[in-house]
Amino acid sequence: MTSRRQLPGRDALERARALLTEVAAIDSDGPLARGLGRFGSWRSLAAVVGTDWLPLPRRASASTARIIRQRLRALGADPSTAAGAPGTGATTAELPDSDGPVQLRGTCARLRDGPGGDLWRASVVEDDAGLWAVEEGNDFVLRRDGGKATLVLAEGGRLVNADRLTEGDEVAVFGLPGEAPDRVGIAGAAFGRGGLCAALRSGPRHPLLVSVIRRYDQGNDGPQD
Repeated sequence: MTSRRQLPGRDALERARALLTEVAAIDSDGPLARGLGRFGSWRSLAAVVGTDWLPLPRRASASTARIIRQRLRALGADPSTAAGAPGTGATTAELPDSDGPVQLRGTCARLRDGPGGDLWRASVVEDDAGLWAVEEGNDFVLRRDGGKATLVLAEGGRLVNADRLTEGDEVAVFGLPGEAPDRVGIAGAAFGRGGLCAALRSGPRHPLLVSVIRRYDQGNDGPQD
């Protein structure tokens, strides 16, 4: 998967910065602050500004602040621990609303037939039209505690707080849960290759987000503005 999107302008990012600072100040040690800290830097917020993860209307309002608080709490919450979907050997969180995104946390592994090198690279390029974010990502397996696996589908996704993702990185992934064809047999003996496996993917307004945990949990390893 290779995608290119124009980054929000400076004015939009400044509005996002001001609004988020005000919203997160009411919960400086709780899920709101942890959700904001997920990005590692103000610059990395550009990955989600203008999506349903971080809507940014022209004028701030009480309803806008409420929505943003809900989104930040979701990004700062503990990962899902629900049982896997019936009939699969992998873990897909179950939600009251199946259309809503969930968070899973685990370690990245390459697909058996995947290309070598980095699993994902994110960069910024500039041309006469402005700044563009370029995502070059591959589908990968997310292995959770106990070895259970979820397929992460890169299409439409965004690496939010790092410039590359490598095999063995610990990550938090936010996406829409479902099933996908198990083309490499990650679901185990119940189906094997050709069955279905649990998967996380992007939605129309909720791009899949991949956040590298070591980037914000270890003091000197985070991106700096």
